[in-house]
Order: sequence, then structure tokens, then C-alpha cells
Amino acid sequence: MEGERIRHYNYTDNSRPNGINLSQEDATTDHKGNSVKPLAKLLVVDDDPDIVQVLQKGLRRNNFLVTPFTNPEEALKTFKSDPGSYCLVLSDIRMPALSGIQLARKVKEINPSVKVVLMTAFEIRDNEFSKVFPSTHVDGFVQKPIGLRDLTNKILSLIGETKRR
Repeated sequence: MEGERIRHYNYTDNSRPNGINLSQEDATTDHKGNSVKPLAKLLVVDDDPDIVQVLQKGLRRNNFLVTPFTNPEEALKTFKSDPGSYCLVLSDIRMPALSGIQLARKVKEINPSVKVVLMTAFEIRDNEFSKVFPSTHVDGFVQKPIGLRDLTNKILSLIGETKRR
């Protein structure tokens, strides 16, 4: 991510994808320290704390409100407590106790409209995964490592935001 240009996406109204309304108390700050409302609230789950930290920092820079977890069971518990507040869940596939696939199924059972993106270090294409795991209703896959720009664009395309450059 070093040297990668970070773009900020700013909105002045309260409208957000999937009918989610983020209040001023959810505000983040932009690169100049100005208070801005985030584009969307994301749940980020990976058992590697370094990956979670990098994703959290990078996605916050791109004006997303990030709830980070290294424990998928804790992430699910938090999601259950307020399932309508998240636009997207970004999760690693291979984790102890609860895999990303299991987490995706449970999240979709609770809120079918939330988008789920799974991350893996293995090379895999969306159509290949759906053939192997046809009952897993995920909205996308990303291969690690992924650049912040590509990840941001993937998230924006899934949650329906227009990319403002």
C-alpha cells in the first residue's frame, strides 16, 4: 500500500446504500481533519491482526466506518446485535472456530441484503467458487494481497455507490 494514492469519497447528505442512514456521531475525519460522514459501515474479519489493522486503516482513509475483528465469533455476535447497520462484511475464508464461509452463511441468514466479500490467499475466481460451494451466497471474492484502490472499488461497486474521482 505504500506509495499508493488514496482517494477520499465525500457525501454531504445522509443517503447511503441499502437504506442505511449514518448519523453525525458516525462521522470520520478526512485527510485534512474535517469531519465527514462515512460512505458505509463495514465489518472486517481476519484472524491475522496485522491484516485487520492494515485494512481498517486503509478503508477508514477512504471514508468507510470500519468495525474490525480478529475473532469471527465475536464479529457474528456484534453483527447480530445490529444487522441493519452494516452494508458489507469483508472476511477471510480460513479462520479458526468459524470459517469465512460459515460466517457468510450466518450473516446472510440474518440479513440477506448485506453484501459479503471473502478474502483468500489462494487463487480463485468467483465462478469457480460458486461451483464448489453452490450454497454459499457471497457477493464477491478478493485475493490477498489486494491493493487498497482495487478493494475500495470492489466495495463501492457492490454497495452501489458511484465512484467520485
